[in-house]
Amino acid sequence: MRKKKTTANLDLIDLYSRLLNEIWGKVSELIGESLLAFLILLTIDRISDKFPILREIRVSEAGISLETMRSQCQDASPEDLHRSFQGFVKSLFNSFTALAANVINRELLSTVLPKLREAEKMISR
Repeated sequence: MRKKKTTANLDLIDLYSRLLNEIWGKVSELIGESLLAFLILLTIDRISDKFPILREIRVSEAGISLETMRSQCQDASPEDLHRSFQGFVKSLFNSFTALAANVINRELLSTVLPKLREAEKMISR
């Protein structure tokens, strides 16, 4: 059972890693790497009490890395991991809305929604 959970977690982390890097690519073109890194770190700080695994996300002006999380996620349930990432993406979208109304969110919806649906399917197996 543990191996199945670990594999599911790693698959979720891979999916969210791709998603977050796509978000990084699109949003950094709009607002710049420094401001985006700041917003992501602020978002993590704001919600990490509720979703502690998010503290393992590493952010710099070069982008987002989930490598540390890969080794720390083995005891988490796939559902909790998914819920943490969902909360993170939602909170990040709220930050984007506060910064630039819905301009950034409109740019991201076609990228984000399919990945969230894919994650839902992954944890429902």
